[in-house]
Amino acid sequence: MRPRPFLVLLGISVLATAAVAEVRLLDTPAAEKSSSYALNAGPDGTIVLSWVDRPGEGGHALRFAELDGDEWGDAATVASGEDWFVNWIDHPAVVPLGADRLAAHWLVHDEDRQSDYGYGIRLVFSDDRGATWREVFRASGEGVDGYAGFVAYSPIADGFEMAYLATVGNDDAEATAAGHGGVEPRMALRSARFDLNGGLKSDREVDADVCSCCTTAMAGAPGNLFLAFRDRREGEFRDISFARLEKDRWTASELVHRDGWHIRGCPTNGPALASGEAGPAAAWFTAAGGESRVLAAFWNSGEQRFDAPIRVDDGSPRGWAGVATLDDGTAAVSWVERSEAGAFELRVRRVARKGSIGASQTLALVPAGRSALGVPKLVRSNDRLILAWRDGRVRTAVLPGAALD
Repeated sequence: MRPRPFLVLLGISVLATAAVAEVRLLDTPAAEKSSSYALNAGPDGTIVLSWVDRPGEGGHALRFAELDGDEWGDAATVASGEDWFVNWIDHPAVVPLGADRLAAHWLVHDEDRQSDYGYGIRLVFSDDRGATWREVFRASGEGVDGYAGFVAYSPIADGFEMAYLATVGNDDAEATAAGHGGVEPRMALRSARFDLNGGLKSDREVDADVCSCCTTAMAGAPGNLFLAFRDRREGEFRDISFARLEKDRWTASELVHRDGWHIRGCPTNGPALASGEAGPAAAWFTAAGGESRVLAAFWNSGEQRFDAPIRVDDGSPRGWAGVATLDDGTAAVSWVERSEAGAFELRVRRVARKGSIGASQTLALVPAGRSALGVPKLVRSNDRLILAWRDGRVRTAVLPGAALD
């Protein structure tokens, strides 16, 4: 089915800064009530949408489709099962790695779990564009109620890197359950290295104590690989940190910016990261000082740090930022904003390295509940931006980059 022109017309008042963008809605092969979606761009420009369907009572299936021009191809199934862990924030994914190579993962309940959590990662690899798959990695958190998930990927010259979170030394079901919104057990950030054939080369710790259920993000840059995550520092401060892979070793974690967000539980609102020729750009949500903000920052290669952040939102953000770098050195940042009328909107705007921002564009009305919405995704495809979100089912749209001018 050909995509149809789609103009988002709002019958409500919105902030004066939020223009209404003409976007093109792309019909997806995802079924009704599809969930747990991901959108990933490969090094060769391949765009893959993945999601979880419910093909039968009690079961789940991980499916994916590639973008071909302005159409999604037919859906293919990676795996299915009845013991999966599926929720709104910790999503499976299918990731293009270049040529015909794909990596995919989903989350499976551990056999001896004693809570709603107690799950781990199943990672599979394909070198024939998804025709066949083989398992190459498993990970679980320590203890019967621990968990492993929140995976991010990046291709590298001789394979790919996969970051993930895993609980450490946890045997307390109450603490584990609280980790998705309360006082949580210790969570470590780890990174596994795989060769071009999907063979595991290493699995190592990057940071010993991070926020327990915020998504991670990874992006390659000239001479570097960057990993961004929400840290957990002394005093329960939850700001965004990053590490770099240099000479096959991860550097010590550093703050992208010291926001000073003091919160005793995980806010389930992780960072986004994308990279261009000048290095990466990061985007994230913070409520430091009781003020909700979406911020973006660019890497300063000369000083080897991120520059001071730029505020992106329109005054009332819910967060869940996305970012894509553009050819002119600017970045597109997406987020969820609450309008003056109380509606929730998916917005995007251009942000320049020196601090200027373009007009925000409203792309779609989205559900207010985070479990209904999931975490919106943003990737770049040549001169276009591709976005994914959930509203009863997984939806996608394309926006010309020129619309941000």
